[in-house]
Amino acid sequence: MGVQGLKTYMEGNSDVLKRRNFRNSKLVIDGSNLYYSLYFQSHLDQAHGGEYEGFEKVVSRFFANLRICTIKPYVVLDGGDDISDKKFDTLKKRAEDRIKRADALSKGRRGEALPILIKNVFKQVLRKLKVPLIQCVAEADWEVAALANEWNCPVLSNDSDFYIFDIKGGFLPLFDFHWRKVTSIRQSDKKYIPASWYSVSNLCSTLNCMNKQLLPIFATILGNDYAHLDKTLFPNWTKFSLTPGGNRNIDGLLRWLSRHKCPKDAIKALRSTITNPRDSAMVLKVLKQGLQEYRLTPSSIAQFFERGEPQSKLPRPLQSLPEWFLKALGEGKLNSILLDVLTLHRVTLNFSVQDFSLCSNNLTSRPIRQVIYGLMLQAATEEERYEVEEYDRQGLTLTSSTVPAIPTDLQLDTLWETPQNRRLEVFLDALCVSQAFDELLVPANLQLAMYVTCYWLKHAEPEPKPEFLWALLVGLVYGELSRDPLTEKELPKRLRNLKSRKEETPLDLEAAHAYSQWQGSLRDSICLNQLLNNPVPEPEYARLYSGLFVHHVASKYQSLLAEVKALDLFQRLSTLVQSELEEDFTSDEEDDEDPHKRGKKGNAGIQDDEIRIQKRQRHKLKSRTSKTDLKLKKPERSYWE
Repeated sequence: MGVQGLKTYMEGNSDVLKRRNFRNSKLVIDGSNLYYSLYFQSHLDQAHGGEYEGFEKVVSRFFANLRICTIKPYVVLDGGDDISDKKFDTLKKRAEDRIKRADALSKGRRGEALPILIKNVFKQVLRKLKVPLIQCVAEADWEVAALANEWNCPVLSNDSDFYIFDIKGGFLPLFDFHWRKVTSIRQSDKKYIPASWYSVSNLCSTLNCMNKQLLPIFATILGNDYAHLDKTLFPNWTKFSLTPGGNRNIDGLLRWLSRHKCPKDAIKALRSTITNPRDSAMVLKVLKQGLQEYRLTPSSIAQFFERGEPQSKLPRPLQSLPEWFLKALGEGKLNSILLDVLTLHRVTLNFSVQDFSLCSNNLTSRPIRQVIYGLMLQAATEEERYEVEEYDRQGLTLTSSTVPAIPTDLQLDTLWETPQNRRLEVFLDALCVSQAFDELLVPANLQLAMYVTCYWLKHAEPEPKPEFLWALLVGLVYGELSRDPLTEKELPKRLRNLKSRKEETPLDLEAAHAYSQWQGSLRDSICLNQLLNNPVPEPEYARLYSGLFVHHVASKYQSLLAEVKALDLFQRLSTLVQSELEEDFTSDEEDDEDPHKRGKKGNAGIQDDEIRIQKRQRHKLKSRTSKTDLKLKKPERSYWE
């Protein structure tokens, strides 16, 4: 993210980064950058699908330490992609890079992969801690800088774009923000966080008092997320450098720019060296755009923090959205991918550790996303059909495919006014669940996860092994019972010992792939549930999955089975899954015998037979009959006999 090579240059520049004991101040935080940094800097598991409870503890401690130092945080999260598409090439390259890094992890090499549910957990933890949070309608960098400038306070981030914005309160690079080392002022009970502080004035003072308005020109020439100028059009900047080492190109460009009084003079000098008129005109256009992108005016999110009003200055495609949607989006209670569906009819999916020789884990939950697309993209006529372009992977290659939206009879404008039982029906229909679970059997915190588990068993390919399901249910039981010290005592000692183990086991790639399908299905089910105003109770996301623990349990399930089966909650969950699968088996068998039932089943007012059948499609038993006799599948589902 940010300006190419600038972060490395600044990290080693003690003349620019000044030491500061930071306390008693507002602080505008780049939220996306923060959760990324906190997860990776805390050395939490990546290969096994994530350690969300550990992440929750890190986030809680971070904000607790800010509070100790009387620092008032305001977290700003990215929303949808830039609707101008200026950054789309950059986004595709990042997606390709994420595929390669996740694949490296899957093969035991050095890599990097954020867990699938990390943003959901982060937002939920901040709401629990009552930390002020806004999710923007687009990328947040400019809004972060504008808000901090308006409030005369610093920004906290690792994004090098903040070295370019002229923010009155300055910039605190997250890499040198020592939040774990809260320190007391001598002979006082006041505390502070040691940090490095940057301001544009600091940098310009080291460059013969360079005009700060030249910095956007500097960033645009180097290259950022929006601008990628041909470097061969410009001089060799290293010859202007006064600094030895690998940063001579950046240093040379800064010193060349410092010779000019203003952006106009610098642009004129640059264009004088370009002989091709077309190239010269293109450079002028891109540099002028760069000047605009870093120009700060009053933010459009201050009123959200001050008065609870939704973000202003909305892009035209979003101006007709209902007020409930904009409010929930701003509060982080809706997934920002909904904005990409609405404005771009395109989504770029995430990639976790999985078996990259198999189909993408995202294919498992595609039917759920199709219902989301249908709710967001309202067709004007019955004949009109909307489609969404999904960027996913095929092998290690980023590919795109066109996915049809599945319409419903609900309208987006009045969606939250629709009766709760109807919204629940749409949710259960999307997940192919026969009926709502009894609250006496399934705790509210596990209902969503159990719906997803039933969906996963019906749709995942390859079909999950019994031990994968068994371990997943053990993880859900552990997460639920450990919420209360009284019920936690019910857990067998061996399970508690397994949970406390931190050493990683060799990665079972088959299990990793199955659990990535489950987490992807959970992610999309959360998105649908939120869009429907949570007809299923919102769970504590951090307690639904613990990667290392679930993998440990799966590898030892035979020796643990007797102890776990003694837990009443485990018995209830396992019986429920078995019952749902048997119900599904019976329904499919009846449909095979009576073709008229197939056309009627799950009809929610949709007239298109093909879409209706697709919507209510069960777990592919029909497709599997080519390999196995249908009647043999039922006993294979008896995982606990």
